[in-house]
Amino acid sequence: MKRRVLLLASVASMIDQFNMQNICLLQEMGYQVHVACNFRQGNTCDGVRLKKLYRKLKHMHVIWHQWDCPRKVFPVRSCLHAYRQLWRLTDRYGFAWVHCQSPIGGALARCVAHKRGIRVIYTAHGFHFYHGAPLKNWLCYYPVEKLLAHWTDVLVTINREDYFFARCRLSAGRVVYIPGIGIDIKKFACMEKSPETDREAVCRAYGIPKEAFLLLSVGELSRRKNHKDVITALARMRRRDMHYLIGGQGEQREALHAYAKKLGLDAYVHFLGFQENVGRLYRAADIFVFPSEQEGMPVALMEAMAAGLACVVSDIRGNRELITGTHRLNSGVYICCGGMRYQSGVIAQLQEALETMRTDHGFCERCGRYNRRRVLPYSQEAVGMRMRAIYNVC
Repeated sequence: MKRRVLLLASVASMIDQFNMQNICLLQEMGYQVHVACNFRQGNTCDGVRLKKLYRKLKHMHVIWHQWDCPRKVFPVRSCLHAYRQLWRLTDRYGFAWVHCQSPIGGALARCVAHKRGIRVIYTAHGFHFYHGAPLKNWLCYYPVEKLLAHWTDVLVTINREDYFFARCRLSAGRVVYIPGIGIDIKKFACMEKSPETDREAVCRAYGIPKEAFLLLSVGELSRRKNHKDVITALARMRRRDMHYLIGGQGEQREALHAYAKKLGLDAYVHFLGFQENVGRLYRAADIFVFPSEQEGMPVALMEAMAAGLACVVSDIRGNRELITGTHRLNSGVYICCGGMRYQSGVIAQLQEALETMRTDHGFCERCGRYNRRRVLPYSQEAVGMRMRAIYNVC
């Protein structure tokens, strides 16, 4: 009989976006894979994509379970309910080990696994405590992770900053580093142009002049992703030749749309919703903008790099590991090989970076070529090899 393993995530979109390769890898290794996550709430993909995920899991003979994992600690009864669900699940199936992720889901999983005597792998998709994080994050998350590290057999980190911190401050059985979650570089680096270019199609679909300078962001519309700063910068620049495309959905969509309209930018900021074929947006854009306040190792940024886009990013963990460079201008903006970094929340720096990119096409092209090479170590193949080694020790 095959050994059973449980792959846990807070929401189904995390399985779809970050863990399908892990499932394939585990099946190749002879495991029966179970997946538990919240299919009903909190997902960053639409209903059509979720239905495809259901069918894909069924086709792969993956056993999935609805797990009402909360994304917030309060109300506490939600956490207790999720704990009991997980307790019953582990009692019924007797898993050989568990691979969990996300702060709350990972905490619940490790508590249950510790009681059951089940080995645990925990992937930290960016600790909520980090250099520059709010004090409340350190007070809430760090003590919990400090305790739970003792119940973690393998702690997987996906950026260098978290890796070195965990090695020094957390007492997990093993602390390992993998370069992100792995992206399909060939999918974005070898994209063929259609007879009608994607840029023309995108411009026509959203009423954008062909000669416009297109900024692109891809990701959940949340406060953490911080799209508001880009909208603010565009308003202050007062340029009508720049259009901002945002691919993704989330709780902040209506607020961001209202904000853009208030600033008179509703014709220049385009909310595209969840995109099944995000590749056409990368092909259409002139540059990629990633203004996030907190990241682990941003997938959208790596995809944009693989597609050969120059990138303007906030100077935070994860971003600075990908868009490297130490040449700091007097304004505080960093000139990098793959684009520019600015201090998160400083609109003047973001304005400067956007204006530089708009006027210096040669710099943009050089950045794009560099980014294609820079992102190669973050491929699915490279990450898959490391994950196989991790799974082998369990």
